[in-house]
Amino acid sequence: MIKDLSGKRFGKLTAIKHVGFTEENKFGFRYAVWLCKCDCGNYVERNTDVLRRGKSSCGCIQKERLERMAKINTTHKMSNTRLYRIYKGMIGRCYYPCTDRYNAYGERGIIVCDEWKRDRTKFFEWALNNGYRENLTIERIDVNGNYEPDNCTWITMKEQYKNKRSNAKKSLPEPYRGEA
Repeated sequence: MIKDLSGKRFGKLTAIKHVGFTEENKFGFRYAVWLCKCDCGNYVERNTDVLRRGKSSCGCIQKERLERMAKINTTHKMSNTRLYRIYKGMIGRCYYPCTDRYNAYGERGIIVCDEWKRDRTKFFEWALNNGYRENLTIERIDVNGNYEPDNCTWITMKEQYKNKRSNAKKSLPEPYRGEA
């Protein structure tokens, strides 16, 4: 004899009627199968075990979750742009030891400001309002400072090469003048 679940709710599902049994599992158990109606209007069959374990929708919860995730991941509409690649490169240099330039940035303690790190659209807005063009690269004004609005600007690649730490002029000692 099976327990009547007709009319009982399990998350978004309401059991309508018993429609059969599952095949025996490896332990010799069979479960009652129920026709259920989801709050979204779909009908699905679920067995008693699945209902009691909390599988509580026809699949619409997962679909909604994926749609929300897709919306979050595409809100800036900039994934295929050069500016987005610049942003990702900046994050990589500061936070991912596997990147080839981490030792010159993250390992030295250089970070991306919280505003830009938390919300890439803030970085995009700053960039577009502060002179970003396709032929420019991001530059930190103070080479030991962080990536933040007050310490960044846009310059050409030619200017960028001049500013490399390896190109810094080394101070040479005064020439020996000997005593007269």
